[in-house]
Amino acid sequence: MFLKYITIILINFFFVFSSTVVFAQTSTSTNAKFTFLNRGDVAPFTGTLFSVEATAKLLAEKEKSKQECNLKIKYETDTLQAKCKRDIDLIASELEIEKKKYNIIVAAQDEEITRLQEIATETGNYDSLWFSAGVVVGIITSVAIFFAAAEIVKK
Repeated sequence: MFLKYITIILINFFFVFSSTVVFAQTSTSTNAKFTFLNRGDVAPFTGTLFSVEATAKLLAEKEKSKQECNLKIKYETDTLQAKCKRDIDLIASELEIEKKKYNIIVAAQDEEITRLQEIATETGNYDSLWFSAGVVVGIITSVAIFFAAAEIVKK
């Protein structure tokens, strides 16, 4: 079960990190040029001109995207950790319930064993009663057989 949660977390991390990968081409040219121009100056090379505000906006957008990505990663991580903690707490409470049920069953079984042992070891003084009943039944049976034999002989 623990392996299941680890697998889910790893898959979610994969999706989070793979969705934030940017596939942009970067310039590997070593002849990049940079210069500041004033109004009316002629550009020393062909290229794109950005104002200071536009450059600041580009840099701010880059930083904003980085922060948004970090916040999204933190949100997803915190969400997964909360779900994992909830599941662990649920399993722990189920374990406690099962332990209590087990203890109740074992206590009931121990009580039944004790009760049955008491019944098995009870020493009631019924020996003389059984002996007397056996003697009486034996005498009655003997007398009945004697009378039956006497009646058979008479006939």
